[in-house]
Amino acid sequence: MNIKQFRYNADNLGYLVYGDTSAMAIDGGAVEEILSFASSNHLSLQYVTNTHSHPDHTTGNQLLLSHSQAKFLSINTLLKKGAIDIDGENIQIFHTPGHTSDSVCFYYDHVLISGDTLFNGKVGRCFTGDYNGFLQSIKTILALPREAVVYAGHDYVEEYI
Repeated sequence: MNIKQFRYNADNLGYLVYGDTSAMAIDGGAVEEILSFASSNHLSLQYVTNTHSHPDHTTGNQLLLSHSQAKFLSINTLLKKGAIDIDGENIQIFHTPGHTSDSVCFYYDHVLISGDTLFNGKVGRCFTGDYNGFLQSIKTILALPREAVVYAGHDYVEEYI
């Protein structure tokens, strides 16, 4: 299983998770780049989905779907399934409320796609006010192996002077 990161807008990060022939776009705002990469690598876009429902993460959904045969996986569908299969590889879905009530993370082979549950070097913002739920979400992530590589939803960098 492979992952390709795409930057869009000023600081959003989207992903294409792919195997030998199939792929899933997660927070696919970089539509042209995702479709071009999939085409260049002879990948069939099987699914389009999101880490949560904020508009900056869902902006590419309709275009990706209209330019492919992909199926949209809503967050409710992801949570019901608990896992998604891409070319025989299992991607686990974790419900991680806090940033939003519908936040999810994707995990496979020591790779965590966290959306806005985690930012680069820190936890995300808890917009819901559900601090207990957010703490449980962070504890779920901390229980993953230390080797896990985190792919966040934004490239926020803060300078400390």
